[in-house]
Amino acid sequence: MKLKNLLVIAIFMLGCITLQAQERPNVPTRSTASSSTSLGCVSGNCQNGWGKKNFDHGYYEGFWENGQRNGYGLFDWKDSGKYIGFWVNDGMTGYGVYLGVKKDMVGEYQNGFIQGLGYIVEDEEWEQGRYSSSQLVDAYTFYDNGVTTGCTAGDCQTKYGRYKWSNGDSYTGFWSNGNMYMGTYLFANGDKYTGQFNGSNQYHGQGRFFFKSGNYYGGEWQYGKYHGKGYYQGQTVSEDRIGTWSSGTFIKAL
Repeated sequence: MKLKNLLVIAIFMLGCITLQAQERPNVPTRSTASSSTSLGCVSGNCQNGWGKKNFDHGYYEGFWENGQRNGYGLFDWKDSGKYIGFWVNDGMTGYGVYLGVKKDMVGEYQNGFIQGLGYIVEDEEWEQGRYSSSQLVDAYTFYDNGVTTGCTAGDCQTKYGRYKWSNGDSYTGFWSNGNMYMGTYLFANGDKYTGQFNGSNQYHGQGRFFFKSGNYYGGEWQYGKYHGKGYYQGQTVSEDRIGTWSSGTFIKAL
């Protein structure tokens, strides 16, 4: 299946910053993934690959390395919420989204805590800024700037703000030196990317892309392309791709 190219060129910050074009990958024919089982592993490869494993307090489905949760994955706690994001040696570390019963927590995680930039939503109240051990230490205010295009809310230079383009696209999130750093880019056609960016405003690091069609990618990015370990979900199971990518090309199933 070949996905159409996505080209977004936007001029913002009074014309001094250009959003680089983003490309979608050509998805190759599916190859057979290896599989193995371990205690509690109900599907896939829970040693070195992609697998689902049950725990007393829930289940994890995602990438594994040396029998530990490493890379992109989801942990669903029974009746208390779920974490969708990145792991290092069984710890929630990297960009992640926790969706709980009483609160949501999104941002840079380290060993289960928000450590760095992020936001917490509780009782419809948002607190965005810099966190240490999930405690807010530097609040970033979010305010209306009184304009309908450009930086419509907050600080679009070094903190947290929303930028709207005349074509209907918008970005809400954290900024660094006038560049998108971590947040959500919403396209006018309904596509959406949420995650990290580099200094050239390309998807870079860790993030998720939601296509309006229902297709989805979660994993690692480099210079606007799928790169590293990632999970691609197509319209049918036969279109799913789980494994290693290189510069937008799927190269190895896991």
